[in-house]
Amino acid sequence: MSIELYWDNDEQTILLCEFHPGWTWDDMHETLATIKKVTDRANYEIAAIVDVHEGVGIPGGSLLSRSNLEHAKKMLSMGEGGTGPIVIVGANPLIRAAHDAFRMIDRKATSNIHFAPNLEAARAILSQIHTPANPAFAATA
Repeated sequence: MSIELYWDNDEQTILLCEFHPGWTWDDMHETLATIKKVTDRANYEIAAIVDVHEGVGIPGGSLLSRSNLEHAKKMLSMGEGGTGPIVIVGANPLIRAAHDAFRMIDRKATSNIHFAPNLEAARAILSQIHTPANPAFAATA
C-alpha cells in the first residue's frame, strides 16, 4: 500500500500517516477506516501528522473533478469527531488551495488542520495544541 500508518510517539496519542507516490483513493479509504477503528477504541483524543512531502499528487490528476472533490472532502474531514488536530507536512500549493476552498465552504470542517514544512515542525505544533488526557496504551494501529 502506498499509504503507511504508524504511531509517532510511545504514548500512542499521535498517528503518522505517510503518503507515497502512487497512492489511490482506495488506499486512502482503507487508511481512514483503520484510523476510525483506532480512534473509536481510544478514550482520549488522537492527533495526526499527514506527511505528503514526497510530492504526492491527486489520483486521476485533477482535484477539480466531482469524484476527486468528494474524496478530498472526506480526507480533509478525517479530523472530525474528536480525533484531534491534523498537521499536514509538505503540502503543495494544490493541497493548500483545496484546504482553503473547503475552509470557505465550511470553516469548522477544516479548523483542526494545520500545515508544517517538516516532521519536526509538525511535532512542535502538536506539542503546543494537543494535550490528550490520560492516554491509554490499548489502541494499536
